[in-house]
Amino acid sequence: MIKHDLYLYFMDKFISLDIPLDKVLELAENKPLELFELVKDIIENEVGQVRDVNVYEKYFDPRNLDVVIEYFIRCNLGELSFKIIYSKDPAKALNKYYEYEKRVKS
Repeated sequence: MIKHDLYLYFMDKFISLDIPLDKVLELAENKPLELFELVKDIIENEVGQVRDVNVYEKYFDPRNLDVVIEYFIRCNLGELSFKIIYSKDPAKALNKYYEYEKRVKS
C-alpha cells in the first residue's frame, strides 16, 4: 500500500499533519474553510492573528491521489499563502500544482 501523508506547506516548510484522508477529502470538497480551522493554530503561532482567509485554488490528481488546496490569509505581515497537501511525495505534488496553476491562470 502506498503511504500518503498530509502536510501544511507554509513559510517554505512542510509541516506534517495527522488528519485522516476521508476527513481531508470531505472538507476539501465541501468545506475547505473548516479544513483551515484544523491548521489555524500552527499558522497563528508563526504570524499572529489571522484576520481573513480565502480558498485560492484546489487541485486533485486522482491517479496519484494528490490533493493541494491553496489558501490566502491576511495577518499583521500582510497577505500570505499556505497550502494543505495530501500526497506520498508532497514536493512533487506541489510542483504539479504549480504547473496546473500556470495552465489555469494563463
